[in-house]
Amino acid sequence: MRHAQLKAFHAVAVHGGFSRAGEALGLTQPAVSDHVRKLEETYGVQLFTRSAQGVSLTEMGRKLFAIAERQIEAETEAKELLSRGRTLEEGQLTIGADAAVHILPQLARFRLKHPRLAVRLVTGNSTGLLKRLEDFSIDIAVTAERPSNSALLARQLRADRLVAVVQRSSRLSKLRKIGFEQLVKLPLILREDGSMTRKLLLEEVARRNLHLHDTIEIESREAAREAAAQGLGIAIMSEGELTPDGRLSTLEVPDWETLMEEWMMCLQSRAGLHVIRSFFTMDDELAKNTS
Repeated sequence: MRHAQLKAFHAVAVHGGFSRAGEALGLTQPAVSDHVRKLEETYGVQLFTRSAQGVSLTEMGRKLFAIAERQIEAETEAKELLSRGRTLEEGQLTIGADAAVHILPQLARFRLKHPRLAVRLVTGNSTGLLKRLEDFSIDIAVTAERPSNSALLARQLRADRLVAVVQRSSRLSKLRKIGFEQLVKLPLILREDGSMTRKLLLEEVARRNLHLHDTIEIESREAAREAAAQGLGIAIMSEGELTPDGRLSTLEVPDWETLMEEWMMCLQSRAGLHVIRSFFTMDDELAKNTS
């Protein structure tokens, strides 16, 4: 097996097609196809299922990809090791966050330190971002999902109380607090499946053997906040996600002690990559230099 064949196979798996793999490797599409075909013929296996919609890995392909990923990552780390003396003057870091507000301060400091590095910030709910992390679509995920996978390296950023967000002109805004049982009897704005806010709310409802009476489901945190401002119901948010909005008031829920955590994580297998490591350890270096 030639390294070029394994590298071509890995590129097709990552980019989802032979043409895009060729662009990434600087090869023609026929050259990439030839590498993969020879690899399959040499060992008498099928690595991809091909269709009009694209290619997908077979079971054998998925197993080979796990091995190839380690080898490609090792090659990347070796190259970075040799150039670690240089500052990060090129490359890209892609961060996915369920609430950008949690990571923007650190991102701003990182940009000041590495102004020539391309940075991309995408948003989504916790479940979707974890999947994108595992699919290598993003380098770092910032989510409310507590990591349970040993393949992830994670550090907790914060933990905040959950509050009820209501339209300022509603009668409820005159209250400063509301009990959980009273809260669930009112019209509530639910986030979509995969949202940690939704998961925590439904878990508490089930734990207390209660039932939701009137709900509306709205996708995305920003849309839920806007719906609350328009009087469509009560949104549940963490205190750390709140931004000033004169149309809204917040109510404490003193008998609901669940905290909304926020975690920053990356794949353990990629934690050694210079750009990821630099972002993860930036605040540690700052604290060390100011102590």
